[in-house]
Amino acid sequence: MKEVVWCCTYIKEKTLRENYKEAYKLWRDRNPVTRMNMDAIALLNQKNYILKATRIMAVEIDEIKIILDFK
Repeated sequence: MKEVVWCCTYIKEKTLRENYKEAYKLWRDRNPVTRMNMDAIALLNQKNYILKATRIMAVEIDEIKIILDFK
């Protein structure tokens, strides 16, 4: 779950907009054999579910943003 949020947040910080296709490419590069049936739209839906259903705590999302600021 964190990996999905990390990839989407990274692309959003890098391009200053949400580009789900670029987020998918990054996620697939980092996870080449994980969930082979997932495509870009499914990844976007997964991210939205994680954030709306608060599957990841706000503290963990803040940690991801802090880590991205250091890179």
